[in-house]
Amino acid sequence: MGFDFLIYDLDGTLVDSLGDIASSVNSVRQDNDLEDLPLKQIRSYLGNGVDALISKVVPQKREKAVEGFKSYYKRRMLDTTVMFNGSKEMLESLKYKKKAILTNKSEVYAKDIIKELGISNYFVEVWGGDTLDVRKPNPKTIFELVKTTESDISKTVMIGDSASDFLVAKAAGVASIAVAYGYCNLDEIKTYNPNYIVKTPQEIAKIVL
Repeated sequence: MGFDFLIYDLDGTLVDSLGDIASSVNSVRQDNDLEDLPLKQIRSYLGNGVDALISKVVPQKREKAVEGFKSYYKRRMLDTTVMFNGSKEMLESLKYKKKAILTNKSEVYAKDIIKELGISNYFVEVWGGDTLDVRKPNPKTIFELVKTTESDISKTVMIGDSASDFLVAKAAGVASIAVAYGYCNLDEIKTYNPNYIVKTPQEIAKIVL
């Protein structure tokens, strides 16, 4: 089945930003006299935005820690962040398909990252966790994005790597493609029953064409 409107998550789907996020998380923990957390643990906390992330890594002083994280991350978000191997080629092969980004990351960060990575021109919209009054997995995010882009919801697919992506697709009644190379392990992905699971970005193109 082909799709005409492709909605992508960002972190763990198109870009590998774990290093810069983890560095900022551990700097905030150090500010609060806490030990650094390993990458694997931080990786398991991603997908629901900065407030949810900080509530798990610095629960005692969350509000201050959120601001601290934002300060660190603003300076570091492009230190080591790169596109997953094959992602840009996949986007290029689908350049005639309508595409958008729907992430729980702050909109300004998402736009800065894709601009610096040279992929802004592939997307008609870039929405973050603060674009609307709700975020993934609330289906309003997809409904409003479909409406804004004048797309056909029956020809829309959500492409992501975490629970919020699979849950928002199910809630909105659209198909989902899970990327197994992202931040969610394969066993966990399978519990959400996405329509498709891919191991490489190139496989996405084969499904949506």
